Amino acid sequence: MKALADPKRFQMLEAAAGELSCSQIGKRFPVAQPTISHHLKILYDAGLLEVREEGKLHFISVNQDMVRSVLGMQPKRLIRRRTAKTKMVRGTQPPKLRTQRKRK
Repeated sequence: MKALADPKRFQMLEAAAGELSCSQIGKRFPVAQPTISHHLKILYDAGLLEVREEGKLHFISVNQDMVRSVLGMQPKRLIRRRTAKTKMVRGTQPPKLRTQRKRK
């Protein structure tokens, strides 16, 4: 999830939904080639990208199994059952949060 936190990396993962060469990815993003390589390495190290070599060319695609695995476990971790103490009673208002006072 940390690898996908950066918006550029997320966009690169979306772009790699089909198989693309590194130069094709470079043409889609207006950043320097070393920056693109850095982002792709982070995605690859996280297991989100697969790389296929053909001669001197490298073709990048999304590791579909890993993406499904990550997305599949998130709802279980993010949604927890409410305990008796945390259940909202119908018709009641949620507690108000304290706000900070403006400094003069």
